[in-house]
This record gives sequence, C-alpha cells and structure tokens, in this order.
Amino acid sequence: MRASTARAGIDKKFSGNRDHPFLRWNGWRVLPIYIFLAVFVIVPIIKIAIDAFTDTQGIFTFKYVKSFFTDPFYLRALRNSMLLGLAVVVTTSILGFCSAYFLLRYEFAGKKLFSYLTIFPIIMPPLVGVMGFIFILGRAGTVNTILMDYFGFLRPLNFVYGWHGVLLVETLHLFPLITMNLLDSMGKIDASLEEAAESVGSVGLRKIKDITFPLSTPGYVTGALLVFMWAFADFATPLVVGVQDLLAAQAYLNIVQFVDRRLFQMGIVIGVFMISLSIIFLIIARRYLALKDYATLSYSPVEKKTL
Repeated sequence: MRASTARAGIDKKFSGNRDHPFLRWNGWRVLPIYIFLAVFVIVPIIKIAIDAFTDTQGIFTFKYVKSFFTDPFYLRALRNSMLLGLAVVVTTSILGFCSAYFLLRYEFAGKKLFSYLTIFPIIMPPLVGVMGFIFILGRAGTVNTILMDYFGFLRPLNFVYGWHGVLLVETLHLFPLITMNLLDSMGKIDASLEEAAESVGSVGLRKIKDITFPLSTPGYVTGALLVFMWAFADFATPLVVGVQDLLAAQAYLNIVQFVDRRLFQMGIVIGVFMISLSIIFLIIARRYLALKDYATLSYSPVEKKTL
C-alpha cells in the first residue's frame, strides 16, 4: 500500500513538472537559433549603429552622418552604386530568364550539364571568379596574349578594367540567382493558362509578356532583390578591376586604412546606411508581393519541346 502511494506521489510530481509553463512552451526548441542570430547578427549591427552616431569620446553626434550626406564624393558613390545595382539586375534578368526558360521549356542533349554550368558561377567565391576573368581577359591574360602574338595587335585590349568589367563579372556571377528563383516560379505555371493565351493569338514574346513573366513575378522579384543587394554590397570585384567610387569599396577602404579617424567613422556610417537600405528594399519587395495573389491550388506542367 505504501509502495503504491509513493509511486502515485512520484507520478503526480513528474506530471506536475510536465505541466510547467516552460515545458509546455515550444519556443525553447528554437531558442538556440535566436541566441545565435542575436549574438552574431543583431548585436554586431547594433554595435556598428552606435559607433556611427558617436564620436571618439562616446558622445552622441550626427556629425559623421551629416558629412556623408553632404559630401559630393560619397553622394556620387551612392549614385554609382545604385546605377550599378540596377544595371546588374537588368543584365542578369535577361540572361537568367533566358536560361530558366530554356531549361524548363525544352529537352536537348547535354541539358543536365547545362543546368550544372548555369548554377556553377554562384558556387564560386566572388574573388575567385574575378581573378579568373583577370587571368583570361586581363592585359596580360590569355586572350590578349593570343591577339598580340598571333593576330598582330600592338597593345592589349581593355576587356575588364573599368565599369564595363564590373558589370560583366557581376552579371556572369549573379545571373544564377535569377535563374534558380525563376525555375521554381515558372515550373508552377499551369499549362492551361498558356494554352488559353495561345488560343486567342497570344504567342511568342507576347505570351511571355502577358502570361509567363507576370506569373513568375514572386521568383523574379526575390532573385532581382538578391542580385541588387549583392551587387550593391560587393567591394572585391570593383577594387580588383580598378573601380573605387562605390559605397561598398569606400566603406572597405576607409575601415582598413587605420590612419584617419574621420575616414574610419565614415566607413562605419556607410556600412550602417547600406544595411538600412537593404532592409528597406526587403520590406518594399515583401509588401509588393503581398499586394498580389499568386496562389495556385493545382497545376499541370507545360509540355517541353525537343530540340
């Protein structure tokens, strides 16, 4: 009798522990993730933001922020960064959409290899990619060596040094972001929608403009946003090909120089501004997608053509 009473007491005790609010809260399972994000993401961002608005004595000030928005050089760097990001989005959109459409709509020999080669550029580290372009298209690269040795060129051609080089390298490096996101969105388009468009005379580019691309908007916006943010924050590629008047490049150069305290502070301000701009673009993209309904309950995939 006493044993059964003791066992009942133990069961009641453990049952009470299982009913404890902490044990009933499922959030503790993801608590390590939140701790990791807080320590390695949130805290560093807050620290940088505090440094951007304090001077060497730790006094709150808008001096460096004001200097950033009134300095013609940094305003020009901001304009250049925005234009470069938009230009890269345009070029990667063309290349990425064509690649995704080709992979989804056609069957051809070597398709699997082509799909791997399409994704390969984004796997490589950015610095490795740009150095590869330098070795191939640089002034002493393979192409210029062949042109001067076998085709009579007297001086090397400038293939990569300058703005066109930044655009070329970042386009070929980032277009898989557009391709991968479009592959998911375009793969879910119902074939009956395109067939209905063809029945009323909407074929070719018009069908793509009216049906295919609008229904691929969620994937495209996601990919375009990633491309813009990546190009906007990339400092390695511009510096390697000799372009410095960009925000990311200036932030890097100002922070690593360790000589002028003002330049160091300006680098921090640029970093905070770039983080804020990325968050704003992310919010805008999410709100834009929230305004539209792209839900598809069921769909039949579009039949692929054989080349």
